[in-house]
Amino acid sequence: MLVALMLFLPLFDRHWKLPVFTHQRGDWSVWVGMLLVMVGLLVWQKQFIGFAAATLLLAALPEEWFFRAYFMTRLDDGLRANLVTSLLFSFLHGLTRGWTTALLVFFPSLFYGWLYQTKRNLPMLIAIHALSNLILAMVLGIGRA
Repeated sequence: MLVALMLFLPLFDRHWKLPVFTHQRGDWSVWVGMLLVMVGLLVWQKQFIGFAAATLLLAALPEEWFFRAYFMTRLDDGLRANLVTSLLFSFLHGLTRGWTTALLVFFPSLFYGWLYQTKRNLPMLIAIHALSNLILAMVLGIGRA
C-alpha cells in the first residue's frame, strides 16, 4: 500500500511536473560501472537475485520517485530541501524499520538528494540506491532468497 501511495500520489498533484530525465556527459561510465558491479555481485552470490529485484522495484524506485523527484523538488532546490527530505526519509524508515535504521539511512539520503539535485538523473539514482541496498544486504547477510 505504501509503495502504491509513493508511486501514484505525485501524479495527483496538479502543480507538480514530471521530472525531465537528463543524461550528462560521462554518465555512461557510471552506468557501465554499476552494471558490472551488480552483475559481478549477483554472479558471485546468486541467492541475492530475488532481493536485488525486490529492492529495485519495491524500495529504490518508489522511494526515489517520491522523496527526490516529487517531495524534494516541491520544497525547493537547495540544501534546505535536501535536509528536510532526508529527515522525513529517515523518520519514516525509523517508524517502519527501527531508529537505528533511521540513523543509518540519513547520510545516504543526503547523498542521494545531492546527486539528484546535481545530475537530475532519476534512473541513475534509482540504480545507485538499489545497488547500495544490495551491497548492504550482502555485507549484513540479510535478504537471501
